[in-house]
Amino acid sequence: MSDPDDKKTPDRRGLNPKLKSVENTSRDTETPMRPPADSTSVQHEEGRSWPVIWVIVTLICVVIAAYLLFW
Repeated sequence: MSDPDDKKTPDRRGLNPKLKSVENTSRDTETPMRPPADSTSVQHEEGRSWPVIWVIVTLICVVIAAYLLFW
């Protein structure tokens, strides 16, 4: 059975007639740029000690957890 209100459904294009499509031209998308990995300037020495710090912190936490659980 067909719905008698088929012709009464509103047109989605005319939902808000005051809204207009706008093309954003504030950024230049035509000029090719280098990938971010090629334009970074990270020193090789930076962050090298963090894995060691995390291993030490993890070992301390394991020792504390073992002390709390077994003694």
